[in-house]
Amino acid sequence: MDYKQFFADVEKWIYECNNQAAKLGFMTDEFWNWVVKSLEEFTKKYNNEKLAMKQASMLLEWLDELWKDMKNA
Repeated sequence: MDYKQFFADVEKWIYECNNQAAKLGFMTDEFWNWVVKSLEEFTKKYNNEKLAMKQASMLLEWLDELWKDMKNA
């Protein structure tokens, strides 16, 4: 695996995630559908290797925690 490219793709995904949250709204189904679909594409790009799967899981967990914080605010 090209780790430099992998982590550059993680950075690009986070940037695009922020754009999609602003465009679609963080609390919308459309945003969360984008999250799931894009993380699936990300892991497939890296053949579902363990690092890619764990990274996707961590990103989803991070967003879920943000969602809970916003919901409970």
